[in-house]
Amino acid sequence: MAAQTRYVCNEHIVDMRYIGVKKMMIYAGDKFGAINRLLRTRRVVPAFLAANVLLLLWACCMPSAQAQLSVAVTEAKLESGYEVERVYGGEVRAGRTSTLGFRHAGEVHRIHVQEGDTVAAGALLAELDPEPLRAAREQAVAGLRHAQAQLQVAEAAVELARETTRRHRDLLEKGHTSAQRFDEVRLDLAAREAQVNVAQAERARAEAGLRVADVDLERSRLLAPYPARIQTRHADEGAMLVPGQAVLRIVEEGRREARIGVPVDVAGTLETGARYAFRNGEQRLEGTLLQLLPEVDPRTRTLTALFDLPATESAPPAGSLIELTLTRRIADAGFWLPLAALSEAQRGLWSVFVVVADGNEDRVERRLVEVLHNAENRVFVRGTLADGDAVVATGTQRIVPGQLVVAGAGR
Repeated sequence: MAAQTRYVCNEHIVDMRYIGVKKMMIYAGDKFGAINRLLRTRRVVPAFLAANVLLLLWACCMPSAQAQLSVAVTEAKLESGYEVERVYGGEVRAGRTSTLGFRHAGEVHRIHVQEGDTVAAGALLAELDPEPLRAAREQAVAGLRHAQAQLQVAEAAVELARETTRRHRDLLEKGHTSAQRFDEVRLDLAAREAQVNVAQAERARAEAGLRVADVDLERSRLLAPYPARIQTRHADEGAMLVPGQAVLRIVEEGRREARIGVPVDVAGTLETGARYAFRNGEQRLEGTLLQLLPEVDPRTRTLTALFDLPATESAPPAGSLIELTLTRRIADAGFWLPLAALSEAQRGLWSVFVVVADGNEDRVERRLVEVLHNAENRVFVRGTLADGDAVVATGTQRIVPGQLVVAGAGR
């Protein structure tokens, strides 16, 4: 009897092979093994065994909705293009920076500022010892007076020569003097007039020398050319300077410029006078494009764009790094999908799973896609998708093509 029952169970096992669900076969095989072990003990009533076998077969063959995996889906919406954000780094520079020095040699008499000081336009920064320059001015004044006196002497001599020439002309007409004597007087007048011209030139040179002395004396005082801050102090009191030697380096206060290297094709999209977004660490600000420099940088192969930054207290300091943020639209049709919707396909490709209706049930299909752009937790793709497809948004590692699923509310 046990052998006969065992044969019946084996027949059921053979019948179960026609069921195409692997898990059900494994589960049924385990149950039948347990039944066979019970039959060997000869302690179970055959009718009771038959009822258990029928109950097992019914439980294994009955379709269950609980076996279908629930998945979250998102609708694929066809877009005409996507926007790409590009960031280009550069440097913040002051609107103006200057290295200041004296035009002539001398000893530093006093420096009125320290590094970091803020000064207004025209503020006195440093002075040279003025005594040598004052002496030079006095000498120029004396030279001018001498030239003026020489001019007066020359003008008096000319006046006398003119009167003498007039008298000799009258004597010559009356025959009381010779032509030779008249020529001597006439040419002496011409010489006297030339001396007046020389004296006038000497006076002009003396006047110019006096102006130079005044300028040198004025330039012995170093003044701020614009509102600025003192960046570096190169000399101290008592130092002997040569003409042009650096004394102070100043940086313009307030106004800032950004110098950004951008590719040539990107530079063609920038408009002079337009405002663009920048970021300096966590700080966000805007700048106005002043101009594009005409030459490509030989090291970076980029064009340098100059931007005017707002003159505020929160403006980034000169020398700091800054980033230009540009948004560029790419006219390429595709779909925005969650990054988690992607799964790796063969040969380095990517794929997504799409839920399609199969009668009264939902089944997943694999669709190959190409990633065009990624932004944080989403990607822009194109491929074998259609507008309105229900794409599995997450959990793609749990499903395989052809699997029955229950689509989430996002479908």
